Amino acid sequence: MDIRLLLDDGNRAPSPLAKRQKTSYLPVGNALPHDCYTIAWICALHIEMAAARAMLDETHGDLPRCGNDSNSYCLGSIKNHNIVIACLPLDQYGTVNAANILANLKRSFPSVRRGLMVGIGGGAPSQADVRLGDVVVGTRVMQHDFGKIMPANEMERTAIPKVPEFSLRTAVSSLRAVHELRPSRIPLILQEKMKENIAYHRPNAPDRLFQSSYNHEPTAASCGDCDSSQLKGRKTRVSLDPIIHYGGIASGNQVIKDATTRDTISQQLNVICFEMEAAGLMDILPCLPIRGICDYSDSHKAKEWQRYAAASAAAYAREFLEALAADNEAKEPSFASPCAEQPVSSDRRKELLESLKFPQIDARKASLKSAHKKTCQWFLEHPDYLEWLDRSKVSRHHGFLWIRGKPGAGKSIIMKFLYSRMRKHDRPKQVLTASFFFNARGDALERTVSGMYRSLILQLLEGFPHLQRFLEDPEIVPRHQTGCPHLNVLKNLFLAAVSSLTDKQSFTCFIDALDECDEQQVKDMVDFFDELAEDCTRKRVSLQVCFSSRHYPYIDIRTGIRLTLEDQNGHADDLKAYIRSQLRIKNLSLMEELMTKLLEKAAGVFLWVALVVDILNKENQRGCLTLRKRLAEVPSDLGKLFKEILTRDQENMEELLLSILWILFAERPLRPEEYYHALWSGLSLQGLVDRKAPSVETSDADDCCERCVISSSKGLAEITMAKQPTVQFIHESVRDFLLKDNGLSDLWPDLGADFESQGHDRLKSCCHIYLCQEMVWKFFHEELRSESPMTLQTIPERFPFLEYASQCILFHANAAADVISQERFLDQFPVSYWKTSYNIFEKYKIRKYDETIDILYILADKDLPALIRARLKTNVNVGIRGGRFGSPLLAAMVKGSKDSVAALLGLSSTFCDGIDITKGLKADRMESVQKRHTPFTWAYERGCLSLARLVFRNGLHMDDDNQQSSRSLLEPSETGDVKAVEWLLDVGVDLEIRGYQGPLSCAAGSGHAAIVQLLVEKGANVDPRDGPFRGTPLTFAAGRGHTAVVQLLVENGADVNSVGMLNWTPLSRAAEEGHVAVVQLLVEKGANIESTDIHGQTPLLGAAERGHTAVVQLLVEKGANIESTDIRGQTPLLGAAERGYTAVVQLLVEKGANIESKDAQGGTPLLGAAGKGNTAVVQLLVEEGAKIESTDRYGRTALFRAVERGDIAVVQLLLEKGAAVDVKDASGLTPLLVAASSQHTDAIRLLLQKGADIDMKDNEGQTSLSRAARNGTWILYGYCWRRGQLWIQKIMTAGHHSHGLPTIAMVILYGYYLRREQLWT
Repeated sequence: MDIRLLLDDGNRAPSPLAKRQKTSYLPVGNALPHDCYTIAWICALHIEMAAARAMLDETHGDLPRCGNDSNSYCLGSIKNHNIVIACLPLDQYGTVNAANILANLKRSFPSVRRGLMVGIGGGAPSQADVRLGDVVVGTRVMQHDFGKIMPANEMERTAIPKVPEFSLRTAVSSLRAVHELRPSRIPLILQEKMKENIAYHRPNAPDRLFQSSYNHEPTAASCGDCDSSQLKGRKTRVSLDPIIHYGGIASGNQVIKDATTRDTISQQLNVICFEMEAAGLMDILPCLPIRGICDYSDSHKAKEWQRYAAASAAAYAREFLEALAADNEAKEPSFASPCAEQPVSSDRRKELLESLKFPQIDARKASLKSAHKKTCQWFLEHPDYLEWLDRSKVSRHHGFLWIRGKPGAGKSIIMKFLYSRMRKHDRPKQVLTASFFFNARGDALERTVSGMYRSLILQLLEGFPHLQRFLEDPEIVPRHQTGCPHLNVLKNLFLAAVSSLTDKQSFTCFIDALDECDEQQVKDMVDFFDELAEDCTRKRVSLQVCFSSRHYPYIDIRTGIRLTLEDQNGHADDLKAYIRSQLRIKNLSLMEELMTKLLEKAAGVFLWVALVVDILNKENQRGCLTLRKRLAEVPSDLGKLFKEILTRDQENMEELLLSILWILFAERPLRPEEYYHALWSGLSLQGLVDRKAPSVETSDADDCCERCVISSSKGLAEITMAKQPTVQFIHESVRDFLLKDNGLSDLWPDLGADFESQGHDRLKSCCHIYLCQEMVWKFFHEELRSESPMTLQTIPERFPFLEYASQCILFHANAAADVISQERFLDQFPVSYWKTSYNIFEKYKIRKYDETIDILYILADKDLPALIRARLKTNVNVGIRGGRFGSPLLAAMVKGSKDSVAALLGLSSTFCDGIDITKGLKADRMESVQKRHTPFTWAYERGCLSLARLVFRNGLHMDDDNQQSSRSLLEPSETGDVKAVEWLLDVGVDLEIRGYQGPLSCAAGSGHAAIVQLLVEKGANVDPRDGPFRGTPLTFAAGRGHTAVVQLLVENGADVNSVGMLNWTPLSRAAEEGHVAVVQLLVEKGANIESTDIHGQTPLLGAAERGHTAVVQLLVEKGANIESTDIRGQTPLLGAAERGYTAVVQLLVEKGANIESKDAQGGTPLLGAAGKGNTAVVQLLVEEGAKIESTDRYGRTALFRAVERGDIAVVQLLLEKGAAVDVKDASGLTPLLVAASSQHTDAIRLLLQKGADIDMKDNEGQTSLSRAARNGTWILYGYCWRRGQLWIQKIMTAGHHSHGLPTIAMVILYGYYLRREQLWT
């Protein structure tokens, strides 16, 4: 929620600004000129401005403002940037006020070129893991309250994304790259700049995120009184430092304080933050919005976070300015000069550009014949066309020209003609013409808008290379995008690129045959272009679009020029020109007579004319006896003409049928050689062709294929002229005649109403026969065993239909299975033989099938639901395991194959009991499947609950150890998701998990009392031994201080003295962690106060060693043995003393603890405290009467331990208390000898000052000097030098230095050094 209108200042004044390292207040007379300031820093609230001021390195004097500028400014600098800070007026927020502030600022400071909108905002946690205090950097701004009010008072948001300008985006990318290698400097900046501003420090208030459905309690003074069970579980962060998020920001004039509205808008607009000013600024000045998250845009309150959030945003802004170049900033490429250098494309750009390409991208355009000579020229002079080209009239047509016409009228020929003509006028980087020709007979991309966008974007980015920068914009193309982006990304990319064209650039695109694409796709595409054209018209971007299609009754553009082809006089003239040139009749009067009748019957359809001219030319070869009669017999309807062509003679009807079936129902268009062998395979069933398949390796093979295509289709099919030719009908209207006009059923009534299923079954048989033919069988069993690369390379030439037959046979069987039984086919299907053939042509190793894969898995992997149902009639084992996804059901689920999922679950459709069980099921990456996944857990984790329930009910949730479904309870139990736990229990998952921490322990350890209650009521064992340490739920709850859960478990019979693997009890865990309330509750419930763990530690000892004074006092008052010892012999007093817990030591001494108790090593509390440097404890113990000369088992006193540690404060304290300096331990060492060995020079000084004997020797005869020589402790030598020659003699007897340097030399040199530097005191 944006907090602008809710900020409660109270009566507290804001804290004074932090001290800056360098602050200079320039007098007005010496202030910098107005034009030195280049950065605007805009704030909406005073707390935001205070944070901004704190970030400045220098504060400058004020400057006079323009007469109509009512703003107040703070001027200063950060690094090399001079900055103007401005704040919105009190209680005036929103986009309009922000725009006014910035407009005034620009008048007074005309050199300001960039702006930062820095302040607080509301997070959208449904889109990203944003937390309070995090920073959101807006890479895209959407005005969420801009749009159209639709029926039911719903808003259709129409705002166009606003993106920060080029130099700002590059600076953001640069800073993000730095953060990839090292952390952000935000924490350091906050520490430096806000050190004295406590109000701007991270608050102690909890960061609460409630479920979206739960609103703030109206009667609650704070969210602390809200229902904690409604808190949304989130992962614990390792660090409390702010995290920086990059993404969309929703901006508007309305405060968002409703979680449901927040989630709806954030999902629709893909935003992660809400605020109220940025949308008003970005049209005036290139701006970067930076927001610190102060709440979650819901009804709950989090005012304590406002100042910290403002400071976090300001700290990022400072770090950003440090990364932003001050001079010669990165600019977008300029196109004013043709010599301007273009940035070199990166590898990522090249990869994405390559991903846009597809094999048949220009196939339809290439296959179209060029316009007949002297035709189409009339269009260039047509008034509508000339108006379309006139940019001065663009406001009347928005750059749209739509050519409509009947099927076969010649629209595509005209579109190719116009495209070719206009392309001749293209100029590099200035004028570009692009095109896309839909092709219903082509591959999927040829007949969908995805292919259209890919083609147009590729042409646009290659024609205007500077636009390729959008490929690297993560707000348009996801940063980790691999392969071609999906449709929405393509649309956004096209929109951004076109919208960025300059006024010196123009882009024209011809899009042909919209009717050969899905109608809904076309409608969405036309709406998209309508909006784009309107926006381009407003921005004066030169965009021209020419559509062509059949007559669409429901799809149209709002503004544009519409032209009906068959109504144009020029089109009629083209038909005449074609007839005169193609009709081979020398009798001119007869020619004119026939032409008149041809034009009358054609009704403007060019295809009809072309077909009938061919018919008349054939009649003319017999003489001119029947030309008039034949023309009169020809039907004027194009469909009826097709029928007449196909049925005029009854020869080779089986061949014709196969030809039509292959072109209509092939899974993809066949290549000519594939078609040739496919036809042979089908005709061989009836003995209508040679037993041996025709060769395609002969010199005349291409000619044979072409003649076969024309002959078998009776001239209604052709080989396309694309780079990869395929066999297609000569026009889409042929397909319409056969399918839409029931031409296929009329010609072959025996096929019945289910002609499509019958057709697929025929094609399946063709594939089957080809796979099983003798020459293919011999190839697999003889030649292929050699695995020679040469052998594999010759397969397409020797068996051109083999790839299609192996890859598509199951496709055709599935398409036929709903009508024609495929059970026998599957029972007899040569699975092993098929796998060998299939794997030859499969490019990716991971997609190949090994010998263990069952046919049911293959059917699920291929999404063949009808065949799955057929297979399950004879083999009902759905739970078979194997394959890369583990099971058939999981394979279908991961691939998003909804119908196959339903089939595997025994359903006739995806609906069960009125519910779509596959709702929400989407294709996912293979990496999403882990070894732990079963169909149940995978569906549950993705929120497909209806599907998960049905899977569980069908018994398909099991895995090898029958535990995965139960583990699904763990996460919601740990995060506190009550509804999820209820759902899983209702489904029937097991409450117990072998070898793992169970759901009850998870819930208890996380403090979720409601879930604990629920699990106990469902019969969960309250005393299971869970996890690697075999702890009970009570132990987990006690160790984490969840008093309510402990009370609940105890009341339900939990054993208060339960023992885990380390002999931990609930009481020992609570005591060690310092949870007083839990300790008191357990003791009152009968917990053994003297229980010991495997180390012999009691609860009292555990609490004492960890400094929990209140727990220690409670246990002592309850009668705990104050002298209890662990296996090391340590008492509570000794443990507390050794670890420096003064308050615990004081308490235990006052309670009568033995101050001279010893552990297994003979150490006393005083020895332990001295050895760890705990000065306060040492002083306390000495004052309480501890023996200062008591020794451990090695004869060492407290002074020994302090000297060995080098803790001067303890050494000095003990010496002041009279500790003996020359006492020896069991090895004959004195404190001085120990200090000399350890190189603790300060300790040596103190000991010498207290009169320590430098001549004392240890049991090995070593003195302090000899030990110092060996360890390089030079201070003793300096001490001797100051005391004259006698001491030098002593040094001489100490031997040589360990590095070989004579000792006397060291004495002289070091003495000289000491005298020169006068270090000895």
